Amino acid sequence: MFRKLTMIGLAALLLGGCAIGTTPLNVTHEPLAKIEAKKSGNILVRTFVDRRKEEHQYIGNKRNGFGMVLGHVGLKDGQTLEGLLTGYFAGALREAGYNAVIQGEPGADAQQVKFDAVVEGEIVEFWLDLYMKVWHNVEVKTRVVSPVNQAVLWERTVQADQSNVLWIGASGEFERVINEALTKALNQAAADYASNDFQQAVNKKAL
Repeated sequence: MFRKLTMIGLAALLLGGCAIGTTPLNVTHEPLAKIEAKKSGNILVRTFVDRRKEEHQYIGNKRNGFGMVLGHVGLKDGQTLEGLLTGYFAGALREAGYNAVIQGEPGADAQQVKFDAVVEGEIVEFWLDLYMKVWHNVEVKTRVVSPVNQAVLWERTVQADQSNVLWIGASGEFERVINEALTKALNQAAADYASNDFQQAVNKKAL
């Protein structure tokens, strides 16, 4: 009986106004796992490209108790997913030991810093959905490109997901599951960047 009342209450909540319109979320991550064996080098990070199949102004759906999409979740005003993930993956490069500078930001002028390599990224998936539970999937492809001839020297895709039971459909639940999935992806990326094959790709430069 309690379970039935809980499900009825949940359905009523998701049928209400909270599921309608777009809810802006804070997309954050936890501090990354410490990497002891640091690498070295100067890397220019180009702004990532959004290749998702979903509408790019959103990062997820909100549904009613019957699974119908009534609204979406998005980012805070002035934020873009490309900008956020570019910054977060640059942070993963720094955790691996590299001096990572985002193109267009202070210090990115090639006359000031001689870059050993360029890192580009494609956002393949970054999407939250829900139906009695909330889940989030992340898939981002990054590559090392020669700063001389633009040859691709290394490429890897990180994937991560997280799901939790949906209790009341509050923004905090959405933000928590995104945070956990994104933290997994960034820790995976940092470990990849700290690998010997990534360092070798950076050292190849124009080769």
